[in-house]
Amino acid sequence: MALAAARPDAIVVLGCRVPTTARGQLHRRAEVAARAYHELRPRFVIASGGRPWNGVAEASALRDYMLAEGVPDSAIVRELLSLTTVENAIYSSEIMRDAALSRPLIVTSDWHVARAVACFEACSMHATARAADTPFRGAYATAKRSVGERIRRSIDLLGLPLWFET
Repeated sequence: MALAAARPDAIVVLGCRVPTTARGQLHRRAEVAARAYHELRPRFVIASGGRPWNGVAEASALRDYMLAEGVPDSAIVRELLSLTTVENAIYSSEIMRDAALSRPLIVTSDWHVARAVACFEACSMHATARAADTPFRGAYATAKRSVGERIRRSIDLLGLPLWFET
């Protein structure tokens, strides 16, 4: 008999490019995170991403999108320091540890899930994930993104221990 996976105690939605006009991947991630929030009702949702796009930090845009989807402001914590997936994991994990939490539900793009979860696992978080679908852009683009993600995952996991050396 397999044990059921432990219920996530927080949701971490990872930032990406903030669109200037049309709804983009950031909005899709926020929608998935908001649905997960309404389903799971964790203590909070961490909007992770400090990179500014057109003067708006990723975490701030995520917060605005999630507010529009009915997530209460009191449940949203913005993590505004991270600029990479590794940093998303490190800084969000610190926020979670401070709140005695260790089981994040990571919300990111479908092509990004494996690398994101691996980074959180390397930070001693028992992560699961929900993916925001990415529109298909052709076989070549999909293959290129897949290879790039595998390379970046290797680089991330090799570099993560350097963050924790004293």
